Amino acid sequence: VAAHDDPETVLERVETVGLRGRGRADVAADEVLSDVWTRTIEADGDPVVVVHAADTDCPVDDLLCRSIPGYVLDGAQTIAETVGATDVVALATQSSLESLETVADEEMVHPSPDSFRIGEPTMALEALEGNDRIEARRRPPGPAEWGLYGRPTLVHTPRTLLQIRALLDGEAFDPESADPGTRLLAIRGAVAAPAIVELRTGSALSTALAAVETDGDRYIVGGQFGGVAGSLDVPASAPALSAPGLGTEGVVEVLDPDDCIVATVGERAAFAREENCGRCVPCREGSKQLHETLRAVYEGEFEPDTLRTLARVMRTTSLCAFGEAAVRPVRTALEAFEPEFRAHAEGRCPAGACGGFQ
Repeated sequence: VAAHDDPETVLERVETVGLRGRGRADVAADEVLSDVWTRTIEADGDPVVVVHAADTDCPVDDLLCRSIPGYVLDGAQTIAETVGATDVVALATQSSLESLETVADEEMVHPSPDSFRIGEPTMALEALEGNDRIEARRRPPGPAEWGLYGRPTLVHTPRTLLQIRALLDGEAFDPESADPGTRLLAIRGAVAAPAIVELRTGSALSTALAAVETDGDRYIVGGQFGGVAGSLDVPASAPALSAPGLGTEGVVEVLDPDDCIVATVGERAAFAREENCGRCVPCREGSKQLHETLRAVYEGEFEPDTLRTLARVMRTTSLCAFGEAAVRPVRTALEAFEPEFRAHAEGRCPAGACGGFQ
């Protein structure tokens, strides 16, 4: 460990800058890292650091592991030294696994099931423990206090680890920013070729479109359960994205001009219905009702108040972030494009290409 990585110095610098976690797979997603680290330091037991490189929703972490695996693990080791952890383990997709194993002990890196739900940190811990049924864990306590095999556990994405390394290696971070540093964004969807772009958090998301060719003018920001938007004139920081209900997962999906908003969010509600872990009632039953209420729009029954109530209940009472995020596409689409829902209830699709969804 380098001299500038003295544990007290690392904690002080991260705390002074106010660096936040990156990605839904991170136990400190959009939270101030030093606050979460402090909970781990103060918890009983021997801490462990988990590199979570198995989120299938965002390709950025996989790219980082394949291109600079040594930097990823160095960031994890730095955190381990900072919080007094004796073990570092990694959960990775097959492609990330092969890359990480070139710079790590074989027993340190574990293959992940190919599942969207593994992106939730406590479900990732269930996978690491080898449990047959992968479900979200009840909180409190959270993983930072009681995680892998009951040990205080920090689950961090490669994106977070690289931000920490950049800070300690001398890159400029503005401590006055509400979300200092940069964010990596995967631009995909109706584009000539997908791209990954790094933006300062104060930069507008729209500047990332310069990296792709597209005719699209509507977007889903934040991955599978991102928010629907008609503009990308919003800063890339977590607080700025969260304010209008957009996601911070690190994905900007450009919709084709012929894509139907109602069908698009309906398909994501169907995905939530199938992919949720089933542990808590608000998510399990709420996603069913959300899907059925959206299907009813095609039968002439548009109930915006019911949809908004379902979204509020799921967002505020679900056990984990899966249920909280699953309603985001519907909630934001209603906010920005409610007339399109009303048109479908009247038997018209404004996009002219909608056959409904299953």
